[in-house]
Amino acid sequence: MQVEFFGVLKEVVGSNQVTLDMSPPVAIAEILDRLTSDYPALKSHLPRVACAVGDEVKSRQDLLQADEVLVLLPPVSGG
Repeated sequence: MQVEFFGVLKEVVGSNQVTLDMSPPVAIAEILDRLTSDYPALKSHLPRVACAVGDEVKSRQDLLQADEVLVLLPPVSGG
């Protein structure tokens, strides 16, 4: 499974993309659990991230297939 990171998430992971060895279909929640295990510093950020595939925001219960890329978007702040 491919996962892309933006903003602070990219800084925490140290890369803008990782590949996880998980058998599809897999729930987004399971991917987030795996990321927390592999990158413990992500734990505090993941409750607030938006999950997307392509241009569509997904729920954590949605299933991803092998050819889909999960994009994690941190909350946006500014003024």
